[in-house]
Amino acid sequence: MMTGINADGQDVSLEPDDTIELNRDSLAERIYARLRAALMTGQYEPGARLSIRKLAASYNTSPTPVREAIVQLVREGALELRLGYQPRVPVLSIPQYIQIRETRVPLERLAAELSAVNITPEEIQTLRELHKKWVQLESAEEWRAAIVANQEFHFTVYRASKNEVLLRCIENLWLLAYPFVYNQYPSIRQAGSEVHPHLLIIDALSRRSPAEAGEMVVRDLRDGSYRILEQFKLGEGREKKRRGRKTLTLQDSAAD
Repeated sequence: MMTGINADGQDVSLEPDDTIELNRDSLAERIYARLRAALMTGQYEPGARLSIRKLAASYNTSPTPVREAIVQLVREGALELRLGYQPRVPVLSIPQYIQIRETRVPLERLAAELSAVNITPEEIQTLRELHKKWVQLESAEEWRAAIVANQEFHFTVYRASKNEVLLRCIENLWLLAYPFVYNQYPSIRQAGSEVHPHLLIIDALSRRSPAEAGEMVVRDLRDGSYRILEQFKLGEGREKKRRGRKTLTLQDSAAD
């Protein structure tokens, strides 16, 4: 079984037997939603290649609906496809990631501001439960499940805006960024002594303060982004040193 929840909170799980009752168009839509959810929750790392044949086998279907789903993701920039190659998850550069982040900022601020007006007590309680779940998963170092819980937290906020167009725009940007984010995720945990922005977001929403809710969402985005970039740069530095040592070793071997 392939499982997943998209940013609209909808189950996009796909049992192999489900394919029998689906026409090609609806099957392609289900596979598209499933692949979107997988990309948004870090199930594919940057540079990972997707085999249409293997995906079709896992869904117990022909390659055609899988190919249609992948073409749609290529149009959205979530996958790359070159002639003669398998579709690939893009490898973002730092400038590309920053462009996505800066585009997210005003949209997510607006969604949080609208949510402060429209959110229900039940949704606020859901946020408390999701934050608690996220803390437990991080403590257990269950990174993939933690990033899913974090996504569920934020999209519970954004859905409360009651603005479907805004929600879709934010989802598309998360789709582009999250393979990059997940790749750095285990190294960007916040210090335990700090009050996490999730709690500040919940507090602002509970007090119906649009300006504070928007500001806390942006703070959470920026704080996490800065830690991601620091870790990414450290990783690049280690890789350069490793390559430098390897080059020196090869030069020494040639000299001998």
